[in-house]
Amino acid sequence: MNTTDPRSYYATTADTNRRKRIFWQQRRNAVTVLRIAVFGLLVGDLYGIVALDSPFWIGMAAATLIAFILLGVLDGVIVRRIRYCDETIRYCRTESGVLEDDFGDLPTGEEFADPAHPYAVDLDLFGEDSLFRRIDRTVTPDGRRGLARWLLTPCLDAAEIRARQKAAGELAASPDWCLHFRTVGTLGRKKKNDGPDDEAWRRFLAEPELFGGSLWKWLPYLLPALTVGAWGAVAAGADGFTWPAILLSLSQLGIVGAYAKRIGRMQSRLETFLGMMGSYAGLVGLLAKSDFTAPLLRTLRGKVAGGNGDALGAFRHLGRILAGLEQRANLLAELITNALWMRDVHLVGRLEKWRRRHGEHIGEWLEAVAVADRLVSMATFRFGHPEYTLPEITDEVLLEAEGTGHPMLPRDGRVTNDLTVGKLHEFYIVTGANMAGKSTFLRTVGVSLVLALSGNPVCATRFRCRPMALFTSMRTTDNLSKGTSYFHAELLRLQELVRTAEREERLFIILDEMLKGTNSQDKLNGSLRFLERLLSLRTAGLVATHDLALGGLQERFPDNFRNVCFEIGHRGREIVYDYKLHPGVSRNMNATILLEQMGLIG
Repeated sequence: MNTTDPRSYYATTADTNRRKRIFWQQRRNAVTVLRIAVFGLLVGDLYGIVALDSPFWIGMAAATLIAFILLGVLDGVIVRRIRYCDETIRYCRTESGVLEDDFGDLPTGEEFADPAHPYAVDLDLFGEDSLFRRIDRTVTPDGRRGLARWLLTPCLDAAEIRARQKAAGELAASPDWCLHFRTVGTLGRKKKNDGPDDEAWRRFLAEPELFGGSLWKWLPYLLPALTVGAWGAVAAGADGFTWPAILLSLSQLGIVGAYAKRIGRMQSRLETFLGMMGSYAGLVGLLAKSDFTAPLLRTLRGKVAGGNGDALGAFRHLGRILAGLEQRANLLAELITNALWMRDVHLVGRLEKWRRRHGEHIGEWLEAVAVADRLVSMATFRFGHPEYTLPEITDEVLLEAEGTGHPMLPRDGRVTNDLTVGKLHEFYIVTGANMAGKSTFLRTVGVSLVLALSGNPVCATRFRCRPMALFTSMRTTDNLSKGTSYFHAELLRLQELVRTAEREERLFIILDEMLKGTNSQDKLNGSLRFLERLLSLRTAGLVATHDLALGGLQERFPDNFRNVCFEIGHRGREIVYDYKLHPGVSRNMNATILLEQMGLIG
């Protein structure tokens, strides 16, 4: 467990980057002044060429133009460093807020919510106040989808869970690396894209070529060679080459102009892909150049740094192409470079060649980065909660939790409880007064299992469990548009539970007040018979109820049912809640007292 205090780390890192930003802003101001001066000098050089008719001014103009372009490149580098500082500061501010339970504009993951899912709605996996919002720090759409999938699908492979734990643990011990990964991924993505990245690169692979014919194998090289040679002769004082040089430049501009709309449309269609690849280019480089010890991280690094088409070299090459395409917005540079060597034709040709060479490997590279993206999110969550414990994945016990609390409750005042479910066919009947803590406890156990089986730390002092599926029934609702009553909806939910139990090797169930939609006696009889049915399935779990008669199951099936409860106390007419789990069936209720206190009864 990392001993670095997350609050101090984010505060210190933000201060460091503020100072760096000031430094780079000062450098940019100086470069801006130089660019203005050089541009003025370039105007003077052009005047000298026209008015004084001297080869000297042609040479001066060329040198000044080179200086102007180099200063533009330097300005771009400085701007990227300023943006890097800004983004890092923003992330530090966000994480500092999260440590104070302020989640700002972090994604809620509501697009992944599914009312029919076995547990997502009951356990608040997605939404404004959700588990996903506390964990997700992904910077790629595929990383975000994959993280949601890990939370929605408990991993049943103990080795895979341990691999995720070890990988996230190594990254959590390097918060600088995680921040760098997130910043690089955010800055590199030129356009926000909520759609799957794999769709974008498939569209890129299907894009028809603009310059694939035999003519384009020699024309983009012959014309620039003649043009640069002619202008070189003019610069050397050969006046006879002036008009040929001008005509050659105009011919190149004409060719580029003829294809300008098609190039623009292609760039527009590929904007999503090109934008996202700017992000992946930086992330692949970071992943490939890092040394890891965790096997899962080493595997991901091997996918982008070893074989499979040399992702690192490919993405570096792609990064240069993307940088060139971005500079099409610089009209002066665009005019000059296309007049000299048809720069746009070469850029598109290089992009098409890159696609032919590396297209078959893109999917695997993107997936490796997406998995790393998920692990960085998990590592950030782990770093921000050094008080949490890493679950032990074991076959010795189904579930053993000590000091377990709900991770979505405030740190101050959070009450924890213990629970041990030794084997399948073991159930806890949880009784207690209203608002005494039953539902919170059920959700605490459920969320802890989701965290544990996805490879995350758990809000507990000790947590052990076996890999198993999870199913809950706590927030059943009717559906008037489909003609589904509340009671029918409950039955459908329990039916799905049975179907799930019949196909899973192990299923942990959490039920809160079964059969609420029928009368008391019918509810009791139905609940008793359903719980007896569960003994024939590969299940175990928790059942919260107000039917105290269900506590009699412990006497009938002492090896299978345990009674626990949340009790309340009284100080005069004041109700006292301790939110602690006690053995036995609840003896105290509070509905009458609460109704009297609110003036609803006399």
